[in-house]
Amino acid sequence: MIAAWQIGFSQNLEERIKSLPGIISVEKMEHNPFFTEAMIIMVKQPIDHLHPELGSFAQRVVLSNLGFDKPVVFITEGYGGAYGATPKYLNELCPLLNANQLFVEHRFFGKSVPDSIDWKYLTVENAAADHHHIVELFKPVYTKKWISTGISKGGETVLYHRALYPNDVELSVPYVAPLNFSVEEKRHDRFIRHQAGTASERKAVVQCQKEFLKRKPQMMPLFEQYCTGKNYKFRVSTSEIYDYCVLEFAFAFWQWGRPVDEIPSSAATDQEFFSYLIKTSSPDYFDIESGKPTYPFFVQALKQLGYYGYNPKPFRRLMKLTDTKGYILKLFMPANTDFAYDPSMSLLVKKYLKKDANQILLIYGGSDPWTASAARTRGNKKILKVVQPEGSHRTRIGTMSESQRKLVTETLEKWMK
Repeated sequence: MIAAWQIGFSQNLEERIKSLPGIISVEKMEHNPFFTEAMIIMVKQPIDHLHPELGSFAQRVVLSNLGFDKPVVFITEGYGGAYGATPKYLNELCPLLNANQLFVEHRFFGKSVPDSIDWKYLTVENAAADHHHIVELFKPVYTKKWISTGISKGGETVLYHRALYPNDVELSVPYVAPLNFSVEEKRHDRFIRHQAGTASERKAVVQCQKEFLKRKPQMMPLFEQYCTGKNYKFRVSTSEIYDYCVLEFAFAFWQWGRPVDEIPSSAATDQEFFSYLIKTSSPDYFDIESGKPTYPFFVQALKQLGYYGYNPKPFRRLMKLTDTKGYILKLFMPANTDFAYDPSMSLLVKKYLKKDANQILLIYGGSDPWTASAARTRGNKKILKVVQPEGSHRTRIGTMSESQRKLVTETLEKWMK
C-alpha cells in the first residue's frame, strides 16, 4: 500500500526534490520510456567533507523516477556524466529489478567541478562521502532497497563507497572493476601475454605489434600527417607516441574485445596497417587537449587508484623505447607534477571484501586485461564473482550465456527479498 505522503510525492516529484536540503537546481528533462519522469539535479557538496568551511561545488545528479514503491539503482559514475543526462540512457539493472535510476557524476569531472580545483581534495574518501550524502538525501524519498552499481572506474567507486559506508545500500553490482595496488601494475601485462584469448590469438596480436614496428619508417609519415591534421599535441615526440600506441594496442585490443580475424595479414598495405592502428589504438589517447576530460582520472591514478604499466621488452629489437617507467607523469601530466601514491584505500577494500562484505556481485570479462586486477572474494561466500569466458570490458549481464544470466538473476532475486 502507498502512503498518502507518497501519493503527494508522485503528484509533484519536482517540488519534493526542490524541498530537500542543499538542492541548487532542478531541471526537468525528457525521460526514457521505462520511467515516468526524469530531472537533472545539482546538489551542493563540500569541496572537502572534513572541512566544509572551505567551500562547496555543485554535483550533477540525474534522477529517473519509476515509483516511490520501487527500489533504486544508484549509479556511481567514475567520470563525467553527460551520457547519463540523455533520455536514451537506461541501466540494465533497472528493468531487471523494476527500479528507479539515480545517476551521480563523479566529483571534479564534467559539470561537477568547483570554480577553482585543488587536486588535494580529489580523493576516494571525499568521493565516497559525496555518494553517502546523496544516499542520505534521497533515502527519505525512496525507502525501498538501494542497489549501487558502476562500470570500470565507476565499479571501483562502488567498492570504495561500500567499504567506507557499508550500510548505505543493501547490495552492489560493480562491473569490470579493477582494484590496483601500484601506479603501474605489472599484472595486466602478464595477463595479456598469458591469459587473454587463446595462445594463437595472443601470438597474432604480438605479431601485429611487431609488424607496426617493422613498418614504422613507412608509416611514420602517415602517422605524423594524421596527428597534424587532428592538431594533436603531445608531451613527447610524435615518434615516441607512435611506440606508445603500439604498446597500448594489445591492451586496447583485448579490453574492447576486437576480433582476431580483423587483424591485417602480412600482405596488407602500409595504409591498411596504419588504419587499423588508428582504429584500435588512436594517438588521441595521448593528446593533451583530448585528454582534458579524463585528466582528473590520471590525478587519481597517481594518488590512490593506480593503473597499468607497459612492457617494451618483447619489442627491444624493434623499438627505441626501452623504459616506460613513469609514463603517466611523462605523457599525461604537466611538467613538475608530483603526486605521492597511497594504496591504503585499495588495501581497505581488499580487507573488506575478504571478511565483512556481503551481497556484492562482481562481474568481469575473461579476456579483459582489467580482470588481471579484479577484486578477489578470498573465500567470502556472501559475495559472488562471475567471469564471462572471453568477455571484454563490455561484459554485462545481457552479454552473458544463459546459464550465467540465470545464476546472476537468481542471486539478485534472492538478495532483493
